[in-house]
Amino acid sequence: MIEAFLKISLKALILIRIYFSYIEPIILRKVILKSGVIFLNKGTKTIFSPILSGFLVGIFVFCIGLMIASLRYQVLIQHQERESKEVLELVEQNIERTIQESYSAALTLALTVNDEGEVKNFNKIAETLYKNSNVVDVLELVPDGIIKYVYPLEGNESVIGYDILSDPKVNAEVLKAAELGNIYFAGPISLKQGGQAVIGRLPITIDEEIWGYSAILIYLETLIEESGIHQFSKDRYYFQLSKVNPNTGEEEFFLPVNKEVELNSYSSINFPEGDWRLYTKRIDVDFAETSFLVIALSSLLGGLLCGFITTKFLRRPKELEELLKQNTEKLLLSKEKFRKNSELLQSILESPQDMIIFSLDTNYNYLAFTTSHKKMMKKLWGQDIELGKNMIEYVPDQEIKKQLKTDFDRALRGEHFDYIQKYGNKNFPDQYWENRFVPIMSKDNSVVGLTLYVTNITDRVEAEKEITLEKQISDSIINSLPGVFYLYNKEGKFYRWNKNFEEVVGYTAQEMEEAHPLNFFDENEKELLAEKIGNVFISGEDNVEANFVSKDGTKTPYYFTGAAINYKGEECLLGVGLDISNQKNIEKEINLEKQLSDSLINSLPGVFYLFTKEGKYLRWNKNFETVTGFTSEEMETAHPINFFDVDEKELLAEKIGNVFVEGTDSVEANFMMKDGSKIPYFFTGVAVNYNGEECLLGVGIDISERKKAEQKHSEVLQQLQSHLYNSPLGVVEYNSDLNITTWSKRCELIFGWTEQEVLGKNAFDLIYEQDKSKTEIIADELTKGSVDSNISHNRNYTKSGKIIDCVWYNTVVKNSSGEITTVMSLVEDITEKKKSEEIIENSLKEKTTLLSEIHHRVKNNLAIVSGLLQLQKNEVKDEKVTAAFEQSINRIISIAMVHELMYKSPELSSVNIHTYLDMLIPAIAAAMNDHNRNIEFKIEIDEYKLNINQAIPIGLLLNELITNSFKYAFQDQNDGYIKIELSSSEQSVTILYEDNGSGFGEESNFDKPKNLGLNLIHTQLQQLDATYKVDTENKFKLEFTFESETYETIER
Repeated sequence: MIEAFLKISLKALILIRIYFSYIEPIILRKVILKSGVIFLNKGTKTIFSPILSGFLVGIFVFCIGLMIASLRYQVLIQHQERESKEVLELVEQNIERTIQESYSAALTLALTVNDEGEVKNFNKIAETLYKNSNVVDVLELVPDGIIKYVYPLEGNESVIGYDILSDPKVNAEVLKAAELGNIYFAGPISLKQGGQAVIGRLPITIDEEIWGYSAILIYLETLIEESGIHQFSKDRYYFQLSKVNPNTGEEEFFLPVNKEVELNSYSSINFPEGDWRLYTKRIDVDFAETSFLVIALSSLLGGLLCGFITTKFLRRPKELEELLKQNTEKLLLSKEKFRKNSELLQSILESPQDMIIFSLDTNYNYLAFTTSHKKMMKKLWGQDIELGKNMIEYVPDQEIKKQLKTDFDRALRGEHFDYIQKYGNKNFPDQYWENRFVPIMSKDNSVVGLTLYVTNITDRVEAEKEITLEKQISDSIINSLPGVFYLYNKEGKFYRWNKNFEEVVGYTAQEMEEAHPLNFFDENEKELLAEKIGNVFISGEDNVEANFVSKDGTKTPYYFTGAAINYKGEECLLGVGLDISNQKNIEKEINLEKQLSDSLINSLPGVFYLFTKEGKYLRWNKNFETVTGFTSEEMETAHPINFFDVDEKELLAEKIGNVFVEGTDSVEANFMMKDGSKIPYFFTGVAVNYNGEECLLGVGIDISERKKAEQKHSEVLQQLQSHLYNSPLGVVEYNSDLNITTWSKRCELIFGWTEQEVLGKNAFDLIYEQDKSKTEIIADELTKGSVDSNISHNRNYTKSGKIIDCVWYNTVVKNSSGEITTVMSLVEDITEKKKSEEIIENSLKEKTTLLSEIHHRVKNNLAIVSGLLQLQKNEVKDEKVTAAFEQSINRIISIAMVHELMYKSPELSSVNIHTYLDMLIPAIAAAMNDHNRNIEFKIEIDEYKLNINQAIPIGLLLNELITNSFKYAFQDQNDGYIKIELSSSEQSVTILYEDNGSGFGEESNFDKPKNLGLNLIHTQLQQLDATYKVDTENKFKLEFTFESETYETIER
């Protein structure tokens, strides 16, 4: 319906174009007068009647709307078609991947059949394939068309003995697999054991005759799940999987049928491996039609309205002359707007500027091309290309002609490919282009042409170059760190260090390669450093302060950090050392100041007191008793108001109450002694929480000594100020309006401005614009008295224009009345510190990812080696050689299990030994037990973690012990037991292995091994550095103990 409507609209547009191209200019020239009104001079007749003019205007508006609606409809339809194609391609890729994985499994299963037609190790290999595959649900071997081998057997017992060649429902597809000589997927079919599945059958031939089939079953729900169909909205897409029944010739559908969806317009793909067809249909296409109809209907209404208005206005020319003039101008503007909108739509529909698209037929003639391609050919070669002409003939460069012909021929052979090329010439600068060649296929799957998509990826390539450059810059940053940087292994071998390390210690690069980390410290500190280094490899990180000794014996206090990382598969320590000489000097000065402050407090001549809201004294100093003459017992029952005259009691009560309201206050009053004498004192009070109770804490100073005390206090403040201004932190003082009044030398170094340049400036003049809002909140807390001190982290400007990260330690200074007189800040530049922390953090993340990938790859490679040895063992007839293969496979499995657990463990460096042995022991037992003997395992294992260096030897050791027990201890008996006990303490692990077999004969000696198995046992004991006890009389009992390197108990 929409297409028919578009054709009618197109014809209407052609008529309108004729009107505006030929008729309208004539009319406008005759009718537009002074003010642009579409009437002739007064008294003359109009060219058209009002009804005809209104009709033309309505048709004009309606056609504009139709054109916009049609463009909108085409854009939506193209978008939906493109999206549907991408969805279908994604599903196709998922199903193809499932088919390929099934083919690999079927091929591997076929290798269990040797040249004599005997099946070897079916269950073991099938179990491995089953566990390692997400798509294989059942594996079968079908010799002579009869199902004899099935894994897993549970739930599939009913198919054993089923003759598929005799069943007319399935034998046609079985014979087709034999005819093809390759895997062919039958179904989906209903299974005898229940459910539906597709079955891939691979014919197995011996001496050019079909022995039978290797079959892979994939449940229909598994196939649908792996295809990814469920991840797409059912309201948007409808999928259907079908196949022509080889017996009935009718197409059958296997997914739920939606009767409301008709497959009259769909996209589909075929899978020749099973003669399946996958349909997909976009079912939410009503939006495009609805959008078209809404715009078309709006255009019709608009046209009718405009036609009606025009007719009405033309019938009343005298009354509406001015209004018609305005409408005429709007009509002209609408035409211009329509023209611009048309250009905009054309621009949107045109391909992006950085993508070129063109299509050729099999003779390299143009079928279609975009404007961008036409412009590029003009710019590169000066050629004006045309449809139907040979593209290669437009290119003058012979080398490029040859390359284009080679690429076009590849695509015309049905090959999809792409590559990146850097190209340009004298007319066009060199740029990077991604060329993607896509064959054009006809309905009969023959190639009828090709399409080339050329995308400008210059920006992406340049970005990749920038990333490489950034990595080089990060390496330079490490070398530019102000401290020393180091990386060494557990044995103390240095792998990396920065230039600053060599300069500080005075060693050359060659000397550093032979140096040990402990060589750089005093003898009395080496034990501490060794302990800290060892702790890094246990806990993951640590730090220490120590004297760094250079080659000439100079000692410098340093702060060292260390973090355990895996560097190229080896446990290493990475860290930095910072010179803390200045910090040590500052700490020394601070300690001296603290001692001085304590002495001042203890030597104060005044009185100290702490009492509750009710006036009960909790604390007071001895001087209080000495001054007042009251005893301790009397102080316990005294009230603070009782120490003052009646005329001052009201003032004191008010001040005490104000402390509990405002937080602080002070007062001068006469302190009354027990004998009635009075001494003028200055009392202070601060509200504190003491043992969960609101209290007042304060001191009283004898004002007679006030001047002397003030002088002393001033000296102390000057000393403190001197220490602050000479510290590595910048010191800034502000007035109550936060204007700068003091600026230390350290601030000049941090920010670049001298004291004269910043005095009088406001604090917010230095703050980075985006950080001002949060800093204003912190400043308000100080200036409004909410807090006495706080800390601010923000960015600041410097004189050079650079923006730095700073930490500000702020405090307020108040006068005796509690009013803020000064705000003081200590500032530290932490820009470089933050950069270093980010570098170290990113490096640790990269190392963790690398370690995880190494464990995963090692596990997979060991699995491949194990599988190859298993296949090789199947080819050997000698029992001794077969036994040797089995022992090697078991050893590899024990190592692979460690790496599998490492890969799954979040720590990546330790293994849960309980989990490890729970997996290892049954695997070894299953491989050795011939099911004719009743061997009981008694296993008691604590749960805890060991690192990989100890987990692997334990696995190999137990593998050899269990193997020897099965081979020798139970050789002449059918019943027996094997006991394995594992216990642990904080420092050591003890393992007991015992069997009740025949013991060692006189010709065997455990301590003097002569065979490979006992040699391996002794080797692993030595690697664990274990002590052991052994008893081989009428049994075999081995108990060994070793120190745990990374012990961690795990709660169940």
